[in-house]
Amino acid sequence: MWFRNIHFYRFEEPFKYTAEQLDQALAQRKARPCGQLEPACEGWSRPLGLDGQMLVHDTDGRLMVCLRREDKVLPPSLMREQLAAKVFEIEQETGRKVGRRERAELREQLLRELLPRALVKASHTWAYIDGRAGWLVVNAASAKKSEELIALLRRCVGQLPVVVPQPAVSPESAMTRWLLDEPSLPPDFMIEDACELRAADKNGAVIRCQHVDMDSDEVRAHVLAGRSVYKLAMRWRERVSFVLHDDLSLRRIRFDSELVDQAAAEATDARTQFDADFAIMGAELGELIPALLGAMDALG
Repeated sequence: MWFRNIHFYRFEEPFKYTAEQLDQALAQRKARPCGQLEPACEGWSRPLGLDGQMLVHDTDGRLMVCLRREDKVLPPSLMREQLAAKVFEIEQETGRKVGRRERAELREQLLRELLPRALVKASHTWAYIDGRAGWLVVNAASAKKSEELIALLRRCVGQLPVVVPQPAVSPESAMTRWLLDEPSLPPDFMIEDACELRAADKNGAVIRCQHVDMDSDEVRAHVLAGRSVYKLAMRWRERVSFVLHDDLSLRRIRFDSELVDQAAAEATDARTQFDADFAIMGAELGELIPALLGAMDALG
């Protein structure tokens, strides 16, 4: 279980739940199939899948959870076509125009007819709680998915005092400084060959650089012209590479092959493979996250 995109949050108070206590709390919202007239539903599933027994998986004191969501798939084009047919039929039979309110009622009627026959799309979002270090780490590319998991977790445990960290300088400012002055980065970090630059004006041009020397005069000229860095490819300790975004999320995370091979060497089956992956990943991110925030604070 290697996370590829993460949003991370700092606990403002210690997280005191044990794995067993958290499992009991999550049991009130177990994952289940959508009802016939439900467009979507969500709940907690076992992180280990069929190999697991609990809704919480504990490895080295880090607690892994998994949010399962089902969505009914109704193509908008189908809804529009069916609604247009209903409206046309009524107008032909009655000789009157269908108003906005009646159209809305027809649409609700169509939903009730089509939802029981709709295809179901399932998705999973994993996250883990590192109570000792005070982090919640969510494996999600979008902030929306991350917030959905946090919202349900909060409903199950009563309160969840987590916040997005606020370093001394913003990620945007830090990345821009590092691109202009790479020596300002701590020695464990290095800039790789991709970035995204934007003008201060929201309607300004976006410049995406791929496989480019970030120390080139061309890239520096864009920054000196007033553009800021919103995404920056980086590497940490030659072990983890990632793209840092301006919302402090890390995307396209890649763990060095030595780490992946080390985990594989420790595994004997699917369960031990999960544990080995999780243990190594959790340890690496447990050091990377505070190191990254520390690098930003050092610029303040």
